[in-house]
Amino acid sequence: MGELVRNCRLCQKQMESSPFTMCSKCLTESNRVQSFVAKHPHVSIERISNETEVPYDKVEQMVMLGLNEKDTMESQAKSS
Repeated sequence: MGELVRNCRLCQKQMESSPFTMCSKCLTESNRVQSFVAKHPHVSIERISNETEVPYDKVEQMVMLGLNEKDTMESQAKSS
């Protein structure tokens, strides 16, 4: 049988089967974002991106997928 391949939940690139839903790069970036948000809970996505060096779009995707505990106030403020 062939090896099971699936897509990373975040970047959608193919990855080998693992107990994680993300590839190793996205998992590392997600952990970096989670650590930063835990220390600075009310910062903008832009600041998170700048401080962690994770692309803005990827941080935004993490928030949309619920991978990080980011306050939704920023999203609500943008829609006002």
